[in-house]
Amino acid sequence: MIVANRMSPDPWTISPEASVAEALKLMQDHGVRHLPVVEDGLLVGLVTDIDLRTAYFASLLEEIKVRDVMAHDPIVVQAGDTVFQAARVIHQNKLTGMPVVENGRLVGIITLADILGVLVALLGLLEDSTRLDVALKPGSESLEEVYAIIRRQGGEVISVAQLSSDVGRRIYTFRLKKTELEPLVAVLQEAGHGVML
Repeated sequence: MIVANRMSPDPWTISPEASVAEALKLMQDHGVRHLPVVEDGLLVGLVTDIDLRTAYFASLLEEIKVRDVMAHDPIVVQAGDTVFQAARVIHQNKLTGMPVVENGRLVGIITLADILGVLVALLGLLEDSTRLDVALKPGSESLEEVYAIIRRQGGEVISVAQLSSDVGRRIYTFRLKKTELEPLVAVLQEAGHGVML
């Protein structure tokens, strides 16, 4: 899954010479929280609503320029990078969003909300589902065995995530299409797996 398929393309931009008041109005008018700052067609910065709202007194909004509050040389992500690469960069740098470039040209913006949307979709949280946490018994085939048991019992797996990889105690969470868990739990326990209720 690449950034180009999850970003907001052709984002609203602003000049570094615009006032903070102009930037705030642009954000408010278009419902955005990030504005790439562009000069002579080149990305030169990024300004967020937090930068604008916390930087100066309201009486100075017309006088203060975007260049005074923007992040210079912002961290960017390439349009062809994966969403997971973008998520790591955002997390490691404590960002709320970042510009997306392709061949050095601004083509979009990706935000925490975009990445959260991917995570929610991957985990199957948008559909009616059941969560099942299983502590696998020792053995390299245990995960496959649990998956097979779920399928044999009529369960349909939406997503799987590892919760713990401690030696001797690997715990996985399975998101299943809505199903009755009691019969499934009994079969898993009979097979030597722990079910966390």
